[in-house]
Amino acid sequence: MFDLIQFGSQPCLEGDGQAYTYAEVQRETERMRAVLPGRHLVLCLCENSLPSLLGYISLVVHDQVPLLIEASLQAPTVQAMAALYRPGYVWLAEARSAEWPGATPVYRSGHYVLLKLAHAEAPPLLDASLQLLLTTSGSTGSSKLVRLSRANLLANAASICTYLDIRAEDVAVTSLPFSYSFGLSIIHTHLLAGASIQVTALTPLNRQFWDLMQQRKVTSLSGVPYTYDMLKRIKFERFDLPALRYLTQAGGKMSASGLTYLQRLSTEKAWPCIVMYGQTEAGPRMAYLPAAWLAHKPQSIGDAIPGGRFELIDVDGKLITAPHVPGELVYYGPNVALGYATGAADLVRGDDWGGRLSTGDVAYRDEEGCYYISGRLKRFVKVFGNRVSFDEVEALLQSAHPDCDFVCHGQDDRLCIAFVGACDVQALLAFVTRQLGLHRSAIHCEAITEIPRLGNGKIDYTALYSSTSL
Repeated sequence: MFDLIQFGSQPCLEGDGQAYTYAEVQRETERMRAVLPGRHLVLCLCENSLPSLLGYISLVVHDQVPLLIEASLQAPTVQAMAALYRPGYVWLAEARSAEWPGATPVYRSGHYVLLKLAHAEAPPLLDASLQLLLTTSGSTGSSKLVRLSRANLLANAASICTYLDIRAEDVAVTSLPFSYSFGLSIIHTHLLAGASIQVTALTPLNRQFWDLMQQRKVTSLSGVPYTYDMLKRIKFERFDLPALRYLTQAGGKMSASGLTYLQRLSTEKAWPCIVMYGQTEAGPRMAYLPAAWLAHKPQSIGDAIPGGRFELIDVDGKLITAPHVPGELVYYGPNVALGYATGAADLVRGDDWGGRLSTGDVAYRDEEGCYYISGRLKRFVKVFGNRVSFDEVEALLQSAHPDCDFVCHGQDDRLCIAFVGACDVQALLAFVTRQLGLHRSAIHCEAITEIPRLGNGKIDYTALYSSTSL
């Protein structure tokens, strides 16, 4: 997928005490190619390490089809996915190879090994355009996958390179898991531009991460809303990072305080802050807000990326043309995925979506053509016949209690609110019943010590349900 050799001796990957130029990465890809006859589905247990990423790059360069999942997933979940999709090979840390009795090791790179499985002899049929399988956003262990083509990935990477002005002299850092579409897009864009990638499993909470940022002259930092919440707590603005050119944020809507913090960083540190919007189903980027617009349109996602466009559709399926009228946000572009997969039989399917993605987000457009997300179509419950939006309740609570964090979920006739912080449960219950006009018997509030999150920083609702009495 990437023409690595054109960048020759330019630095490509560095980490784990090793460094590779683009030409050296190309040679590594040829080593893996030699043991993979034909075209296969390869299950990849991903971590932010050099061997793990080298393996992924090798697979896509030579038109294999990786299925990316987090290396932290437990064996039963991984085995269930393998049974469902029947990969011919698995790429994982060698310490976990005992989980695959009967598999044959055929290639090694560092502490990673490529195991040949029984399905390699009778692989599932793969559509010619299929390049990558990713789990749906926020559900790392989900068996429902997004089918992405080479054209989808290259179109999105080229568009991002254009509006972020990614250059060959840039240096990125793996601040997000690359099994997550946002983290993976950082890899793709920098490989496409001939830039360098600093590979590390460190997080912004580690002092060594910032030493690395400074020593390796990293030029950009990307994060989800939770990332910037952490950065605010550790007073990120005090760090000396002269090489840093810009910041990007995606992976969910920022809080008002988070956006204020981004504006402050942009003003005080002269670091342009680009807020972005996307979904895995779009490979993943759909919109961006230029840094210059952040101060006067902080709640906006901006407009569609180069090569894409938006429409707003009302409940009757009609096009909305007037400003400030909410409707479902629909995206059109060459980066829209082929469709979903729920098992091996779907891997032979072609393009189900035809470049059109119904996002499931409710949005409106202002007079200048900027879009604003106001909620999710399915992020609601009906309580005694009244539709209650989780997003609106969370925004209401956050505004009234800025020092606490809130997460809403539930089922019909039951609104559940989990919160972190010094908030009285009874007072909160009284506030919600008063503001929403609902009987308190339909509302449950519970204090928790922290909001559980997935590796990509998004809320882990499964863990939330199991750890509370909601």
